[in-house]
Amino acid sequence: MKWLNYKDISIDIIESLEHRLKIDLPDDYKQFVLKYDGGYPNPNHFKVDEKVEIFNNLISLDENECDNIYEILEDIQNRLGDQLIPFAEDGFGNLLCFDYSANKNIVFWDHEKNHDDFKESTFVCFSFSSLIEKLF
Repeated sequence: MKWLNYKDISIDIIESLEHRLKIDLPDDYKQFVLKYDGGYPNPNHFKVDEKVEIFNNLISLDENECDNIYEILEDIQNRLGDQLIPFAEDGFGNLLCFDYSANKNIVFWDHEKNHDDFKESTFVCFSFSSLIEKLF
């Protein structure tokens, strides 16, 4: 697996996010994002319910970067709900998220199926490491 257009971040950036959102990010994700923040994986496809989806890029945790986690949450938090924390985009407005209502499982959030009155996500796998292993 190759990663493109990524950068290292400090543990302070991760801890700041955790403090501000009052969450504890999964350890496997934290170790990964320290090195590949904002990166684009290759290969970048995975399956959800037999449909092929795209893992376009990791969302940057650095608030000085464009389209960082804080900007995304500000734009769509009311549509995501309180239990989903996005960490990656598919390039079409959909997100991969940690589901804090389900032991931080990985879910796919489709922006076309979600609006103020209806929130839905689809289970992908149990961990960030499992997701990375599923990419093809």
